[in-house]
Amino acid sequence: MPKKKKMRVAMPAWEIGRAGSGLGVKIGGLGVIVEELPPELVKAAAKQNIDLEIETLCPCFAHYDKSQLTKLDLRLPVTMAGHTFDFEVYRHTFPDGQKVIYFWDDWQLHWTNANAIYPADPQLGLTLYAAVSQAMAGYIKQGDFDTIHLHDYHVGLIPFYLGDDYLQDVPVHFTIHNATYQGVVPLIDGGYNSLERINLPGKKLFHKYFDFFDNLNLMKACILKTHETGGKVTTVSGDIAGTWGYAAELKENHDLVWAKAYAQKGSPPGEVFVPNRHLDLFEKLPIAGITNGMSDQNRAENLPALKADVLQTMQGKLGSHNPIFNNPTTQTQMLARDHTFDADSLHVKAELKRLLHLETFGSEPVWDPILITAVGRLVDQKNLGLVADIIERTLVYDSGTKFIILASASDGDAGGKASEDNFFRLAALYPGRVYFNNSFNLPLSKLILAGGDFSLIPSRFEPCGLVDYEASLVGNIVIGRATGGLPKVARCAYLYEWLDVSDRAGEANAFFGQIKAAVDTYRHNPTRHAELIRAAMTINASWDASAGQYVDMYRYGLLVKKWQAERRKLVEKFVKTLKTERDMFAEFFIPGQQEYGDAFDWDLKEAL
Repeated sequence: MPKKKKMRVAMPAWEIGRAGSGLGVKIGGLGVIVEELPPELVKAAAKQNIDLEIETLCPCFAHYDKSQLTKLDLRLPVTMAGHTFDFEVYRHTFPDGQKVIYFWDDWQLHWTNANAIYPADPQLGLTLYAAVSQAMAGYIKQGDFDTIHLHDYHVGLIPFYLGDDYLQDVPVHFTIHNATYQGVVPLIDGGYNSLERINLPGKKLFHKYFDFFDNLNLMKACILKTHETGGKVTTVSGDIAGTWGYAAELKENHDLVWAKAYAQKGSPPGEVFVPNRHLDLFEKLPIAGITNGMSDQNRAENLPALKADVLQTMQGKLGSHNPIFNNPTTQTQMLARDHTFDADSLHVKAELKRLLHLETFGSEPVWDPILITAVGRLVDQKNLGLVADIIERTLVYDSGTKFIILASASDGDAGGKASEDNFFRLAALYPGRVYFNNSFNLPLSKLILAGGDFSLIPSRFEPCGLVDYEASLVGNIVIGRATGGLPKVARCAYLYEWLDVSDRAGEANAFFGQIKAAVDTYRHNPTRHAELIRAAMTINASWDASAGQYVDMYRYGLLVKKWQAERRKLVEKFVKTLKTERDMFAEFFIPGQQEYGDAFDWDLKEAL
């Protein structure tokens, strides 16, 4: 057997998951992915006879216990606003073998905690992301890495701090998890000075990479630099060609989305949401889709929150005065034995449905209630406020329907708080049929998914979608909007299409139409409903294919560097043959531009 090839990859990201360890943080889906992806990449690489070593790079947030980390003897100078200081660097290897490198500076990171890692002020954010990116770039330069894989705009400045000489030999790839947030920062004293303050040459870089309607755009800059140096720009759903999912949506401009909304409604839409936020770079450059996977521990047969020993350990930490579940029967039975199940043991799911009903409504279920659930954050993206608009008509349509909603709004989010008030109002009006809880409770969220019949996901945009996988894998059928990565569960879900974000009543009607279809199937075609449950629970959500594509991307990046080196050799060889005719040739040689341009010609022009 041929000897394994070695490959070292640096993977910078702002969130790394692993929140339960106290040495990681998860605010959104980014943390889940960066936690699960590295070990999956190692397995996928081994299948290709590659010995892959990954170092995940992240900030060291203030609540981390540094005594659990190993401090490295490294000096990483960072310059901000003309002031130079050193970052501290720490290392930790987790039980799964994955190595994480942490970057700490008290001045930059002292204010952070488990729930606050992203500055609300864009100028503070720019300073923080620039400082940490400089430190990460300094570490990468000393680390003998074969490839850099960046995750989202917060670390998008790293290529600029690495410099062109470094990027000539080492590929950089950039994965976009959510293009709605691009790192757009207002200028202070113009574009040049805005970049000079973060230790980048403004005159050289501003107009070519960063300028976005007289703002800095960190995502735009990273996309351009990645593409320019031969790396791939990817996003989290779709295929390599970008023909579906979020990769396809990012290519659509306002006019195209508006036209689709018009065709959908049959009348002019009032307002549409453009996923690329009018950054036309997405329409011009190839954005590949590599759809996220999900760990097998999220399957109903493996889910930790359905295992008695896990809940017992959790309860031990909380203390007897603070039970995980409020209902005594639910508390006793969930902690007494495992409630994991599979598609051939749905009687366990029926028992979970009973325990969920007891927990949320305080009584044994009568007849055959349909438990319609929603779990998530009350933010614009998730659009869960729309659920409140369809509750009463659903309760009228089928007298056995009940709603269980676990969702909360952030402090200061007026829209989210208004949705909370609306859900509390409905729960008070219909106490036996509407349950609302705005506190965070992980075991309860898992019980809601596992015991519920339908999961509502009316997202305004959903780059990949994780909750659709989470719900489907425990037999909770998705009713949601066909956006981003959500169509990946279309064969076992009820999805509606709607693009006019100004017509909430119209969207509520489309949403309710799918709810009626789901309820009708449940009531009148139980065989079909059972088929949907089986299809959902047997979805192949594994990382195998996606991780393999990422490894292929790393191999591709190395081949591109070889190709670029050969191009340089060819240009240099030709220039040498010109000899005394070089000046004459250079005078006449003027390459075409835009669609008539040729990259080879421009390489040659630059060499001349």
